[in-house]
Amino acid sequence: MKFFNKSIFLHITYIAILLGCYFLTKKAPSFAPPVMLIAQYSSYMVFGLGIILSIRFNQGRVFLIIVLLTLFQLFLNYHMQLKIDAATYSQVLFPLICMLVPLHIAAFSQLKEKGIFSLWGKLRISLLLVELFVIYQIGVSSNSLIQDILNYKLIDIFPEKIAINQITLLAFILTLVFIIAKAYVKNSAFDIRLVGVTVSVFIAQFFVHDRISVSIYLCAAGLMLLISILEDSYSMAYLDELTAIPSRRALKEDMMKLGNKYTIAMIDIDFFKKFNDKYGHDVGDDVLKLVASNLMQVTGGGKAFRYGGEEFTILFPGKSIHDAIPHLENLRKQVSKSGYTRKASKGKNSKSKQRGSAQLFVNISIGVCEKNSIYKTPNDVLKGADKALYRAKNKGRNCVSK
Repeated sequence: MKFFNKSIFLHITYIAILLGCYFLTKKAPSFAPPVMLIAQYSSYMVFGLGIILSIRFNQGRVFLIIVLLTLFQLFLNYHMQLKIDAATYSQVLFPLICMLVPLHIAAFSQLKEKGIFSLWGKLRISLLLVELFVIYQIGVSSNSLIQDILNYKLIDIFPEKIAINQITLLAFILTLVFIIAKAYVKNSAFDIRLVGVTVSVFIAQFFVHDRISVSIYLCAAGLMLLISILEDSYSMAYLDELTAIPSRRALKEDMMKLGNKYTIAMIDIDFFKKFNDKYGHDVGDDVLKLVASNLMQVTGGGKAFRYGGEEFTILFPGKSIHDAIPHLENLRKQVSKSGYTRKASKGKNSKSKQRGSAQLFVNISIGVCEKNSIYKTPNDVLKGADKALYRAKNKGRNCVSK
């Protein structure tokens, strides 16, 4: 549900950006000369910022896509300086590059993040530059077979005056179908962003003879990639990598926003070290994810954070301890009923050959404290909740203590 809501938000954001581009292109003829100049070079400014940020946060895939789009626009705007005759440009180079741009976006979406200046990152950049040189050589060679393939008509009823050919259109359709399917199968927000990027680039090609409109739509694609960088950097800074819930840094920031009335709970998984030693760290990590997913569903206005190790924290802004305890009790019961399905080992050397799978269960202990005359600051309340957590453990665990 969380990913679904996020994907809806991303789609609305990108639709709003594209609608903004549409109205800008309609108003472009009435722009004052300074505004016209900014609009014409807006995409380069956005691409430049995107390259700087992608290098700063070592986002290799985004870097490659931005470099690809920058080279694509440079080719559209300055192909005359390459001394290519009009027939070669319109019949070979332009349709070839337009076809390859979406296919490259699809290919880059498949790459694992390896950074920019690693060996893999440098190799990918080198391959992209070599490929561009090969494409240029193919284009100027005036190969009739390539020209026939690029301009092949799949259907006869296709409009004649459209800016892009049918092969390019097919490449965009296949890319969009592939990325959309991948986004929802793998729950990938990055691929949802690439849907918006692909659509923006596709629309830009219909305005190939209008530099300002091309720049505006490619600027939109760059903005979507900037959003991707900023969201990923936020996730790295404020979300726990293993459990995908807010991290301790996010907890500290939210604690500074608390008012005069609030309650804080500290949660610890009972006997987690023994559990980890018995079943292994991989199973332990899966159990942490399971507990975190339950904590994210806490009711009563609570917000869960990973404090560290097997400890978690929940903030209840504006709630008293009596308001929070019933919700914490429900949470404790929910965790104790949520079993983790562990597959049996299939090793040949295993003495006991178990079949099927086993259900593993864990319990949590909870300590809770509210702001009062003794615990006056968020840090004091957090320490009070930690003391209450130890009391819960001394009571026999799997309980809520205040």
